[in-house]
Amino acid sequence: MRGVKMAELGHRERLMRTIEYKETDRVPLFYRAEDVVNRKIKEAYGLKNYYDIIRYFDSDAIQVPVVRNPKYHGEIYEDDTFSDIFGNRYKQVKYGDISSYTVVKPVLEDARSVDDIEKVRWPGDDYVDIEESVKKAKEAHSSGLAVYGGMWASIFTTSRSIMGEENFFISLYEQPDIISALTERLTEFYISVNEVYFQACRKYVDIFYFGSDFGTQNSMFISPEMFREFFKPGLKKIIHHAKGFGLKVMFHTCGAISDIIPDLIECGVDILDPVQVSAHNMDPMQLGQKFKGKICFHGGISTQTVLPFGKPEDVRRQVIEAIEALGPLGYIASPDQDMMGDIPLENIETMFRTIREYKIR
Repeated sequence: MRGVKMAELGHRERLMRTIEYKETDRVPLFYRAEDVVNRKIKEAYGLKNYYDIIRYFDSDAIQVPVVRNPKYHGEIYEDDTFSDIFGNRYKQVKYGDISSYTVVKPVLEDARSVDDIEKVRWPGDDYVDIEESVKKAKEAHSSGLAVYGGMWASIFTTSRSIMGEENFFISLYEQPDIISALTERLTEFYISVNEVYFQACRKYVDIFYFGSDFGTQNSMFISPEMFREFFKPGLKKIIHHAKGFGLKVMFHTCGAISDIIPDLIECGVDILDPVQVSAHNMDPMQLGQKFKGKICFHGGISTQTVLPFGKPEDVRRQVIEAIEALGPLGYIASPDQDMMGDIPLENIETMFRTIREYKIR
């Protein structure tokens, strides 16, 4: 009834209802940040752990990882490089308070035929540490939060790591059969891992969350046509498999990816993460006009511009603009990336307070 305030919902129900564009009591929100921010927040507010942070900001969801079997943690070498599960060698690179990893020796940097794919160190069915994975998923579910889980099935990003950036992009044109065979093999691997994980953890997980970064600041890494030829089939299979367990699906891809949003919808994606508002053609108003009712949006509050450099009133303004452009139903409000240490606590407080206090009319 119009004018009657809706009763307060639980976190899980609130978030799951908004995905389906059903009435909610408020816009659901999701907290995410780098460890340096979590440490700063715990110290500032006297909080003990990550769950305390989640409760403090009233987040409606939490992400839990697939815990891998310790035997697949790779090797560490004398030159300070280390291997991943596929046999690629990485080196850690630090940027102030955070660190990243760069591939220094891809497994298939010299790939010349489809047969070379067998040089990859493909993990077996025992990749998942079932006991620890169930423990983490069960703990998250018991909190009452919506749970994001599943293997981070990154067929695009992982293909680039396995082949090396230069070899990968050249091979899209000169050796497309290798790219196709590699993405098919990766798809099979990720589905096999999710099969084991979902069989054990399905009753504790609400949303399968995975992704690959197809976008840059101004365009996609590859053309939409290449996305459809080489990667869309695998995404569709991975999503279909998760839907067979009754899960909603959230797909993460940064950057300027507006050209493939219809493809993601066709693949079965329920939630697009993130709406990176600072990227080309990712204006929330335009996306809302085109796709509202067809997909749920996630993100939309810039960790690149407004959150680190704006004043609280700028943050408040962007939050309200995002909600009104992308929601209020069918929108999960969140920073568009993990928040980094350059974001003032005052702006974080303002963002989440504005989301919680926004009145759905």
